[in-house]
Amino acid sequence: MSALFDQFILESRDLLTEAGDSLLALERDPADRAAVDALFRAFHTLKGATGLFDLAPFTRLVHAGEDALAAVRDGRRVLTPELADRLFRALDQSARWIDALEAAGTLPDDATEAARRLGAALGDDPGDDPGVGPGGDPGAGPAPGFEWVETLDGSRREAAGLTGGQTLTALAYDPDPECFFNGDDPLALCRRIPDLRLLLVEPAEPLPPLGALDPYRCLLRFRALSGASVAEVTAVFRTVPDQVRVAPVTPPPPAPGPEGAGSLADAMLRAQERILDLPGEPEEREARRAAVARSAGNILAAQGVTVDRAALLAACADAGSLRRFVETARAPAAGGGTPPTVGRRALRVDPERLDRLMTLVGELTVAKSQLPPLVRQAGDDALGQGLKAVSAQFDALVGELQHAALRLRLLPLSRVFEPLPRLVRDTARRLGKTVALELDGGETEADRDILDALGEPLLHLVRNSLDHGIESPDRRAAAGKPDSGTIRVRAFQEKDGVVVEVVDDGAGIDPAAMRAAACRKGLLDEAAAAALDDGEAVRLVFAPGFSTAAGVSELSGRGVGMDAVRAAVERAGGRVEIASTPGAGTRVRLALPLTLSITRVVVVEAAGELFGVPVALVEGMRRVPRADIRALKTAESVVLGGRVVPLLRLRRLLGFPEDPRGRAAERVLVAGLGGAGGTVALVVDDVRERADVMLRPMHGVLRGLRGYSGTAVLGDGRLLLVLDLRELL
Repeated sequence: MSALFDQFILESRDLLTEAGDSLLALERDPADRAAVDALFRAFHTLKGATGLFDLAPFTRLVHAGEDALAAVRDGRRVLTPELADRLFRALDQSARWIDALEAAGTLPDDATEAARRLGAALGDDPGDDPGVGPGGDPGAGPAPGFEWVETLDGSRREAAGLTGGQTLTALAYDPDPECFFNGDDPLALCRRIPDLRLLLVEPAEPLPPLGALDPYRCLLRFRALSGASVAEVTAVFRTVPDQVRVAPVTPPPPAPGPEGAGSLADAMLRAQERILDLPGEPEEREARRAAVARSAGNILAAQGVTVDRAALLAACADAGSLRRFVETARAPAAGGGTPPTVGRRALRVDPERLDRLMTLVGELTVAKSQLPPLVRQAGDDALGQGLKAVSAQFDALVGELQHAALRLRLLPLSRVFEPLPRLVRDTARRLGKTVALELDGGETEADRDILDALGEPLLHLVRNSLDHGIESPDRRAAAGKPDSGTIRVRAFQEKDGVVVEVVDDGAGIDPAAMRAAACRKGLLDEAAAAALDDGEAVRLVFAPGFSTAAGVSELSGRGVGMDAVRAAVERAGGRVEIASTPGAGTRVRLALPLTLSITRVVVVEAAGELFGVPVALVEGMRRVPRADIRALKTAESVVLGGRVVPLLRLRRLLGFPEDPRGRAAERVLVAGLGGAGGTVALVVDDVRERADVMLRPMHGVLRGLRGYSGTAVLGDGRLLLVLDLRELL
């Protein structure tokens, strides 16, 4: 793939995103002129971009969308929900084609049929290639609109090679007067005509006085002759097919007449020189200088001459200076060489290099933790004091380096917010509900891996709010609520992590219904369900296979949504909290670390081995007297904070022998597992320090080992196994 094609893929995705956002805004407010203009520009720019790579079906589809939007913009058509659906389908098809182009470099085999079907739905039912005028019999005289070919004088016929009855391709191009606002460059298009023999530029209408001339309207029309075929010439103008006519012509021998004028470009440059000599106030003359510099630069660029715009502006002090500048600039071009253009350059870094940098920073962070023990061993003499100062400085520098490296990978959460407006719009229409989506905190940043981990859970939560949370309009009216429901998605930073909240004002979660569903599915018996408080009953939504939906639909009822949310967030080192009030709505809170590169753990000991427990799961650490531990057969429990919490021993879970030491009190780590797992008390031999570690996943024969998230190396070189408590328990 070429760099230009890669840039096309990137920019096309941005254009599709912009078009989707503008279409959503326009559907909310059909009178939003800025939205319809932005949507039209996105379709038009995408049409021009596809035209660069000979993607005819793609161009035809976005051209059909552009025509539909032009009718909406001009008031000839109303943006109905049905038209919006068709435009969204066109955008979705375009996105699929971009994916196919990125993967294979070509459009799918069914692209032509898809473009025809979707284009017809948008009101466009093209037959043959648009923009090709009637050709007819070349020998039967010029086609309508090409009579100008017969009036060419001898010098122009000779320049075009019209000798001996040769057949050429004639072009009549009448640009839209507003073409500059659409991103069109008529002169640049004409320059791309293959085998261009002759180009005539003339006013499309009588020009107004100079003071009344609008420089932002195109008042010119273009006539051209080419030695290429009709198809080749038509392909150049595929982005403006409604503004061109193309036909083969064989003009008769010329009538005697005077020779024509010289170079059109020279004549245009002479006109610019005359403008510089016009009288006027200093401000007016300065404005004319800038306008002449732009025009002269464009004329020279059309001839393949690249100039420094700042130097050109300086040369526009008077007509003589401009003439000398043009002659100098044309000299190397006449010699056959065109100086290379110097454009802006952007620095692009492969994600793998950033990942490698973060890995090295993580290793450096771990190595940094080896210094404090050495400092303590050195004592308080001069060497110890020196080591302490170096350790403090090293610690600060590593912290700054870690922060700077992390910033390179941070991206705004608006990237995971982007699919939500479209999801809410389509799903609400399918369910017959009216829902407003409010997004806040899209500028909040998090690591790229965190965004990847957050995307799917966020879609699940919003979809769940739409299906289960927001009531139908009649139910909301009966409950005294507005017909339109609201879903709020808010992101913000908290401590060393990022928090995303999804809040709806729907029906909420009924704890009694949750208890009944848990009993019906066999997750709990009636006694255990009755013992749950309302908060614990609500958290049953995270239990595997749990669902209160009456049946399976496209959106819900399979019992995998909320469990998948919890599992994905916890794999990323985060946690999920939920709170709900029946009749008022539900709030789900996702708390995630800023990065997955470095994990904070609590180091515990069992049978002489060290293990790590993610800090995100730790609710506290206690010393529990043995007399407070209650045993029922082989199960043990303890009362913590007024609640009965199951007590488990890490030695037993890992298959180690029992601790032979008799202790008056046990060291207990309290862990919150969420969902039906609730809170557990884990007995360990000892609780050590907290540590920031580089977590490495299990590989090889250890990959299938259950109960472990991975391994890490502590600062003193000791190996640490990081536990996956939910899997272990």
